[in-house]
Amino acid sequence: MLIDFHVHTFLDKLAPGAIASLAARSHFTPFTDGTVADTERLMKEQGVDKFVALNIAVAPRTERHVNDFAISLLSRPNIIPFGSVHPASEHALEELARLHAAGVRGVKFHCDYQGLYVDDPLAFPVYERCAEYGMIMLFHGGVDYGFEPPYKTPPQRMRRVAEAFPQAKIVVAHLGGQTMADEAIEYLADTNVYVDTSFSSRSIPAETAERVIRAFGVSRVLFGTDCPWDTPAPTVRYLEGMHFTKEELELIYSKNALRLLGMKGE
Repeated sequence: MLIDFHVHTFLDKLAPGAIASLAARSHFTPFTDGTVADTERLMKEQGVDKFVALNIAVAPRTERHVNDFAISLLSRPNIIPFGSVHPASEHALEELARLHAAGVRGVKFHCDYQGLYVDDPLAFPVYERCAEYGMIMLFHGGVDYGFEPPYKTPPQRMRRVAEAFPQAKIVVAHLGGQTMADEAIEYLADTNVYVDTSFSSRSIPAETAERVIRAFGVSRVLFGTDCPWDTPAPTVRYLEGMHFTKEELELIYSKNALRLLGMKGE
């Protein structure tokens, strides 16, 4: 079984503008048009059984629309939608309650787009409520190629959140910090956080990625691509070129995700 834990898709009417804007900002060419249908097509073609669909509430005014979309995806058996809230929103906690009641299993945060550091005390009530609900919090980690430094979620700051919420389900994307492998190992490997492999096959040498995965342990690593900016097939080849056993790869490909999500395998 293969679960992609890090995929971006958008409402059909928003997808063209969103993809064009993100591509221009990051200077990357997308592999899908950003719609649900095209994303499902690519995932099926490349052997993915289920994928986690992520969107970001970039401002308080957008969070309800983002979450309406997430809830609408619950009807699709191959999609595991995550919602998003903006920590500065006066409605963030009620939006979390709405997501939780609907059965949404997680929330995506991207602090560079949301305009605050990950360890800003403003966000702590939101993190606390996610932990109380047992909702997974997935954070962009490290560099974002569409922004200038200072970046809002370096491993040092992420550690403060992990230490403040040891009971929380936390995933830090891009192996704990895009282009910050050494810092991810130093500050996060001994915490409670999981990491995903999103965009790693296009940005991190395999030997570096393997070193990060070994530091965290294969039981805390999730297969992810960052589609539409990378895709499953090359990510599988990338991981299978490392020195992992079949059993270790199965953990990364699906078993860790199923355990974290509280889902049974199929």
